[in-house]
Amino acid sequence: MLEVLSCQLGHGHFAWAGEPPDAPAAADFPEGSSSVIESLTWRVITSNPTALHEQAKILVGQISEAVIVKESESLLVVSLPTQKLSGLRQELSKRGSVSPPAEETPPNAPTTLLRLMFVGS
Repeated sequence: MLEVLSCQLGHGHFAWAGEPPDAPAAADFPEGSSSVIESLTWRVITSNPTALHEQAKILVGQISEAVIVKESESLLVVSLPTQKLSGLRQELSKRGSVSPPAEETPPNAPTTLLRLMFVGS
């Protein structure tokens, strides 16, 4: 099987079966792809960023279809249904100050990639 793949793909290029040899760039995706998921960033200001980070993880865990994509000490990146954003924002606002950039518009896509940046006050 590997010989077949290497013959078809040529030497020096390895790809998984079913993967196109030249993966398209983001700009090459078909029309409407950007309507599936949008990105949003919230800055969460609190006196205890570490505690709020942990509380945010618990809140996200309670949202069906939400997934933690990436995590670091001051960042939590989650994918969640866009319709759940307002509820999450309300819960986080009870624990700290949530401030998205003023120019940011609410996403129209069904799924949002949300970056929560935790900052100490």
